[in-house]
Amino acid sequence: MAYCALVSRLFRLPRRTILASMAKESYKPRLGFDIRVGSAKAKAKKTRARVADPGERDCEWEGCAEQAACSLPKSPREPKQRLWYCLAHAREHNKNWNYFEGLSESEAKAAREANLYGDRPTWSMGKNDRARAAANARGAADMEDSFGIFKEEAAARARTRGSYRDGKRLSKLQEKAYETLALPHTASAGEIRRRYAELVRRFHPDQNGGDRSAEAQLADVVKAHTILKKAGHL
Repeated sequence: MAYCALVSRLFRLPRRTILASMAKESYKPRLGFDIRVGSAKAKAKKTRARVADPGERDCEWEGCAEQAACSLPKSPREPKQRLWYCLAHAREHNKNWNYFEGLSESEAKAAREANLYGDRPTWSMGKNDRARAAANARGAADMEDSFGIFKEEAAARARTRGSYRDGKRLSKLQEKAYETLALPHTASAGEIRRRYAELVRRFHPDQNGGDRSAEAQLADVVKAHTILKKAGHL
């Protein structure tokens, strides 16, 4: 009943009056948290973080008795340590600011050169082989195609581009090593180790009653394991 009376009263009032009455209503958050974007509490907290309250702090400049008006970083090497100054000495502090203070000649040169590229890593054109290989490795052959829709395209691309692992193209020896172990080139390190242990037990003479007919196969397995280990695949 009270709700109906409130709605009826609001619809009879002009729009400006409605907004004014809404502004006067105190905000009562349901769960105890004020989630408004421009809440008075948030604005006050932001203001306190930037500017000192009048009379709260004294200027830290030697010999100054004025009240502090703002905080500034102490130095380029100590940005989190703040100093509180009055407006006049804040201007003086900013005027004397030297980013390269405390750096050696080589450190200052490196900082100037890094600033030209936004402090981001760079390399000579054509030298980022890993990124280029990763870009070439993207295609039908890299998708998990359960229904075989791109089977022919993937096979054709794989023949022309070779095999890739972690964005790097495999050498012929590495491809041969995976074939020897009967594993795909995407096999995990654990799968490689388990298959190696399985084949060593299968072809080792001690496991075959002294039969030495599988020694050549055992040598191939050991060689394949060594190649993949040197390549960092396990």
